[in-house]
Formats: sequence, structure tokens, C-alpha cells
Amino acid sequence: MIVFLDTEFTDLLQPQLLSLGLAALDGRELYAELDLTTSIGKARVKASTDFVRHGCVLDQWGLVPGSSGTEWEMGRRAGEWLIGLAAEAGTKVEVAFDYSTDYELLECAVRESGIWDQVRDAVIPVNVNSITGTIDGELAAEECFRELGKRGGRGLKRHHALADALALRAAYMDVKAAALVHARSKTG
Repeated sequence: MIVFLDTEFTDLLQPQLLSLGLAALDGRELYAELDLTTSIGKARVKASTDFVRHGCVLDQWGLVPGSSGTEWEMGRRAGEWLIGLAAEAGTKVEVAFDYSTDYELLECAVRESGIWDQVRDAVIPVNVNSITGTIDGELAAEECFRELGKRGGRGLKRHHALADALALRAAYMDVKAAALVHARSKTG
């Protein structure tokens, strides 16, 4: 069982979680974003870079109904979802990411929610950047972003945590498929 993770956060130097997206290979998804109307939400907006505030991140807030919550709620939802996947699969869930801060922010949110000990026993962090950061991976991710733009309403775009998690999944799947074709051609 593998799940692809992406987060959006305030800035690169002192990142604070704003949203997280998880996309399983089997198509299941989880998305959670910080409620920006709370005092913590307002403080994180203020701490965000101009790119986050006026670029592509916060402009996409509210596109996934029912996803808004506190950081505690975000961590709890993500943690319980991962625990459930691991229990269902009967094995640990590999949480794949291409930037280590994404996993660190997920861990922090789950710790905040009080269930990190359970989640830690249910997951294996895996940095897949060396696999997905290839030309083929980037092309697959771009195609995924094009398709996501067609999803109802405004559509999800790059720098939306769920869109980026889905693009990471697409990149992984494409590179893995190409590697299998290449391997089979060498042995056949």
C-alpha cells in the first residue's frame, strides 16, 4: 500500500502547515486545509510569503467541500485515514513524498492530534523524488495537472496539496510503468 503526500505551507524558511493532500494508488484521497478564519489560520496567512498569499496557494482555498479544520483536526483525519488503510491492507502504508518537509509537517500535525504513536507504527516514509523527479515523471505530472484543471468548477491546479499529491502519484505510476517495459524488453 502506497500513499502519495503533498503539503502547502507558509514559507520555506519556517514552514507552518496550511494544507495536506494524500492520494492512494487505488484512487482513494484525503484532503484537509486549515480554517483561515481562526486566530491560528489568520496568523499563518500573515506569516505566509506573497507567493502563498497572492500566488497559487490560498487562491485555491475552499475548493474541496468539508476539508477545512484546525491543525489538530487535519492531523487527526490524516492519521486515522492512514491507520485505517494500514489495518485494511494488513501491512504498513508507505507514505511517498518528494520533499522531506511535507512528511515532517504531516508528522507534526499528527503529533498535535495525539495519535502519532499509532500512526508511526502504521507508516513507512519514502522519499520518491529520485524516481518521480525525472523528465518522464515531470511530463506525467504535467498531464495530471491538465486533467485536474477539467475537474468540476474551477478545478484543482498546481500548488493545491491534493493536486500535487495526485501529480506525484501520476509521475510515480508513469515512471514505474516505463521501467517495467524497459526491464521486460531487456529480458525478452
